[in-house]
Amino acid sequence: MVDNLNDEIIVKYFKMIQGVIERMAKNSFQIKAWTATLFAAIIVLTYSIINILIFIVLFLTVFMFWGLDSYYLRQERLFRNLYEDKVREFNENSRNINLPFSMNVEAYKSVVDSVPRIMISISEILYYLSFLMAIIVFLVVYITVDWQILV
Repeated sequence: MVDNLNDEIIVKYFKMIQGVIERMAKNSFQIKAWTATLFAAIIVLTYSIINILIFIVLFLTVFMFWGLDSYYLRQERLFRNLYEDKVREFNENSRNINLPFSMNVEAYKSVVDSVPRIMISISEILYYLSFLMAIIVFLVVYITVDWQILV
């Protein structure tokens, strides 16, 4: 009976950590979707009144979501390290987990890259750089083209 109870508790603990990892991944995905949606909405809604302020708003929006996305990616990585460590501990200690149900990721902060470092990871830079490049193209077109012809 005790072994079944301990096994059930351990399984629930691992599921709890996996749930946090899943939420962080979902948050990151939703932020990417919101970035694309807001970017497109700002471009479409301000088409007839394009000015430098619009480009500033676009840059700030992209950078804000980029930082938030990187934050959630970091949190996800912290909890993945916690999960891997607890699995290793479980396997090594023959089902004796120290501090069961601990969701403290402080010990992994030195192992996982910082938010600014994650911002320049390949997955982040490729996604957000495309938005920044689009803003730069729009800005160059805005500066060089007479918008009166297009309206």
